[in-house]
Amino acid sequence: MIQLGFVLFLIALTSAGSANAQTGTVNFVQSGFSVSANQSNAIITVVFSGSTDGVATVDYATSDGTGTAGINYIATTGTLVFAAEMLETDIFGVVTNTVEPVTDTFEVPILDTGISESTQTVNLTLLNPTGEAVLGTPSTAVLTIINTETQTVEFAQSAYTVNEGDSSVDITLVRTGATNGTISVDFSTSDGSARAGIDYTTTDGTVTFADGVVTNTITVPILESGALETNQTVKLTLSNPVSCSLGSPSRAVLTIIATGSPVVQFSAPEYKFHEHVGRATLTVIRFGDSSGSASVNYNTSDGTALSGVDYLATNGTLVFGVGVESASFSFEFVEFKTFQSNKTVHVTLSGAAGADLGTQSTAVVTIINDRPQTITFTNGNGDVVTMLLQNAGVIETSTAVSPLNLVLDETDDSTTITVKVKKSRTGTGLVQVGTITGDGDCRSINAPSFDLVGGGIQLDGHIAQLSLHDVLDSAAITIGGAPSDTTQIRAHNIDDGASIDSTARIQNLQAARLGAVTVAAPTIGTISLRGDKRGGIPGDCDAVFTLSGDGISPAQFALGSLHASGTMSNANINVANGNIGSVAASEIIDSTIYVGFTPIDPSSPLLGGTFVPGSAIRSLSVNSRTNGFGDNYIIASVIGGVNLSSVITDNGGVPFGILANQSISSVTVRSPQFKWNRTGATDQSLGDFHVIQP
Repeated sequence: MIQLGFVLFLIALTSAGSANAQTGTVNFVQSGFSVSANQSNAIITVVFSGSTDGVATVDYATSDGTGTAGINYIATTGTLVFAAEMLETDIFGVVTNTVEPVTDTFEVPILDTGISESTQTVNLTLLNPTGEAVLGTPSTAVLTIINTETQTVEFAQSAYTVNEGDSSVDITLVRTGATNGTISVDFSTSDGSARAGIDYTTTDGTVTFADGVVTNTITVPILESGALETNQTVKLTLSNPVSCSLGSPSRAVLTIIATGSPVVQFSAPEYKFHEHVGRATLTVIRFGDSSGSASVNYNTSDGTALSGVDYLATNGTLVFGVGVESASFSFEFVEFKTFQSNKTVHVTLSGAAGADLGTQSTAVVTIINDRPQTITFTNGNGDVVTMLLQNAGVIETSTAVSPLNLVLDETDDSTTITVKVKKSRTGTGLVQVGTITGDGDCRSINAPSFDLVGGGIQLDGHIAQLSLHDVLDSAAITIGGAPSDTTQIRAHNIDDGASIDSTARIQNLQAARLGAVTVAAPTIGTISLRGDKRGGIPGDCDAVFTLSGDGISPAQFALGSLHASGTMSNANINVANGNIGSVAASEIIDSTIYVGFTPIDPSSPLLGGTFVPGSAIRSLSVNSRTNGFGDNYIIASVIGGVNLSSVITDNGGVPFGILANQSISSVTVRSPQFKWNRTGATDQSLGDFHVIQP
């Protein structure tokens, strides 16, 4: 009986072991794998789950997706083996049901083609499982080969042409480097010699390249404006690249070619040459039919310049051979030994043969003074005023009349203007200036004795450095330049009602105080308001700043720093694009700072609105120990460290404070004591003062 029972026990044990044997599953660890094109291989992981009392195997193989074997990768096949000894068994050698999944890998060699291409794919397949293993899910997967080269977008060429009779022209953009992913760039047209709405239709917009797309086109409509008398040009510009960078060229020119009867004329209605160059060289162009020869006579005559005194007169004939579209002639200047006003010379075309004369058959040549100009006079207070212009151009003024009105004629980026005042016993040592106007650039206007009143400074050109005394009586400072140009402005006191409008970046704005002033610029580096203890002027700021962020990426600073030694009261800073580095003041009262934020309800901005992702204020601080921060709205996607020495907690029940829709680093108030808790409630408050983060 004992022997028979033992046999039955073994039979039962064997039966139990057979009942416990299970079929395992084998599958990819995930349905998608990725690898960079410049890596040597991709590692693919396969997992075995369940149990088996033998050896399980599975075959693997690659096949082309969008990638091609031998070009993008090396075709790979093989077998993975999951041995029984890799699996857990009990004391009787039976595989248990608690076996942890077992993984194995195989490699797919990657080939770097070294050429621009989009993301490529390789199909991965498991097949032919053995050893009581079955295919699990997923048994197929996709390997993505990502091209990691830098992507750029540029014009296919720097110059395009279209005939005047054509209805439109296609402008081709080219994507270089990697071509994977979706990228975009903005395209815009602007007037050269052609005029929008007359010669062509303004075309602006965003050009998007889908994954793998390497070229794209924009169509610029051409308008029929009657007989086109000369070739006209349109400027083409790329900007604001997204997920790529701008290549070269990022600017191009479209020329609308006149195709009518042959015409000859000057290439421009006016020409400007510096006196030190020594001569003027003028170009005459022929457009329309150039299949034959043509000729035209030219001659010079006096404007304000005198022949033999300021220049040497000339005349002659220009000949255009077959296919020739331009010819030129020159005349010499007589060197200015001392300061001279800018001089003009008239030039004329006549007697055209084989072509008609165009509308620009006459032109004016301006000889720009390069000698220093000094203006000295005594004003009504007995102060002696000296103005010195150097390098290029002329100051025109009616001296000794207050306020002065100055006209700058043909200045450029080398021009410097220095003003000094020798104070008399009864004078103030200051000079009032009503207007400074002109269409040229200036390297610097150094006039710390000028009080600006009236119309103020109205210059089409760019000023690199501007130094004044006070800006009073709602005077304006309006200056030009590109967003990449920089301007530095220094003044003593900029009073209520004044304005500063610059199309160039303001690198530094320094004053004792900024009153209720409006300031518009692409970006500002630093604003420093230090006050004037001797003059009794605190370092306050009541200004409204509007910064577009033109010419920078969203991650850069639209405002580097603002430091006011006094109070910011009713001040507003609105940054459309970019970040703010730091803001510091003794007190901040009734003010707003918006970075990439548009409120739903302007009267209740803490309710939220539209945010530009990532827009940030890095730090904000208030130094006053009493009533330092009240009824303000500090809003951005990301807010860094906020340190407030004191906060007004009673705002009549109206909430104010700090709002971010992404993150806040820290908010600390010394009086009353408050510390924002990063892991606390969404809305944390101290009376009417709130700190809100979703």
